[in-house]
Amino acid sequence: MKTYFFIANKMQSAHLSVSALACLGMSILFLLIPITARADIADEVKVLIEQGKPKEAYDLGMQHPELFGDVRFDYAFGVAAVDSGRASLGVLALERVLLQNPADDLVRLELARGYFTLGEYQRARDEFLEVKRHNPPAAVVNTINIYLDAIIEAENKYRISGSVYAEVGGGYNSNVNNASVINNIILPIYGPVQLSDSSKPKGSAFSFMSAGGNIEVPLSTGVSSFTSVGTSTQKYAAIDGYDLNITNGLTGIKLTDNVNTLRFAGFASVARQDQVPVPSSYGGGAQYERALSAAQIASVSVSSAKLDYGSQYGSIYNATLNTAGLGYRRTFSDAAWSPVLMAGANYSHQNNTENRPDLGRKITGATLGVYALPSNNWGVSLIGGYSRSNYDAQDIIFLQTRKDNLWSLNGTFEYKMSKTLSTRLELTYYNNVSNLGLYSFTQATAALKLRYQWDAYK
Repeated sequence: MKTYFFIANKMQSAHLSVSALACLGMSILFLLIPITARADIADEVKVLIEQGKPKEAYDLGMQHPELFGDVRFDYAFGVAAVDSGRASLGVLALERVLLQNPADDLVRLELARGYFTLGEYQRARDEFLEVKRHNPPAAVVNTINIYLDAIIEAENKYRISGSVYAEVGGGYNSNVNNASVINNIILPIYGPVQLSDSSKPKGSAFSFMSAGGNIEVPLSTGVSSFTSVGTSTQKYAAIDGYDLNITNGLTGIKLTDNVNTLRFAGFASVARQDQVPVPSSYGGGAQYERALSAAQIASVSVSSAKLDYGSQYGSIYNATLNTAGLGYRRTFSDAAWSPVLMAGANYSHQNNTENRPDLGRKITGATLGVYALPSNNWGVSLIGGYSRSNYDAQDIIFLQTRKDNLWSLNGTFEYKMSKTLSTRLELTYYNNVSNLGLYSFTQATAALKLRYQWDAYK
């Protein structure tokens, strides 16, 4: 009996051992299932976000509250919540992730974006600047700068803002007088005419100075006034009669709801050149701008101005200038150098008011350009332009109607030395091709400028 009892106990012990092992195995399996599910759900949420379905990603995450606290899940769910308009829950999830991974700048960026969505602008700014201090890629810096500018704009809805600037520089102009390279012309009545030396292209070095400022004052929600003034002087070293002084001002009202922006403005520009008439202009205009997406903006504008040449000789050029324009801008923040594409088209009628239709013209033009950030401190831009001028009557000298095709190219290289100080190299080229050879010319300009700008907020 004892023997059987012993054997029975052994068998029972063996049975208990097998049961224990089975229970242990089931426990391990039970623990593994949530880990696998956790990874699968986080990945599914992430895929939905990448497919542009943040609401579906958020809804899926909300079906699994037991996963809150898991780092991978919290990150994916936090992004989905912010993108789908549930920023409060998204911020809570991202804050949990950042507590466990304080060095993760990607999480910090998403958290900053969540703060921005909630209108917690100071917290958003702090997080954006913290990431920026770690010298991220240029594309990330450009995205951060866009948000920082948006924060300033949002804050400025409720406070006075403005800036002042001063700029000095110098350069060289290959054809100050916009003269043709031809040596003689053939006139219908007089025949061949030899051009004097004063009518030939003249190049010169020049100095440049400018200063100005602007201010924007909020009047009520979505409504503000804006005013800007500036003055500039350009003096040539080797040629007389072309020193140019311009003083301008602009003031108006802006109405915006962050998607649609409407501006009404009046402007004046007083220009003086030593011996050659140039126009002062006075007028007004309106612009409507719409944010098509976070990266795209389109605009349409109209303006009307009076061109006043202000001298007995120059008064024959007096005119009105009516203009309509279209604009488009797109930011590629995820691409290398974070390029910004800019395009525009315009139509103008310069209507001579001194009974000289040969000096009036219709102008059709277009521009295409790109601005990019190779690094945190460097900015480059390249803008090409074309305009076609069809004059309203025959030229009184050539007895033909003048038609011009003006091609332009402008490049800038800017280096930001500090928050307030920057330097800029400007290169421009113009090629005007006219059916009347006397009016054809080419001009190249290079200038190096140093700029100080101080932004103030009340």
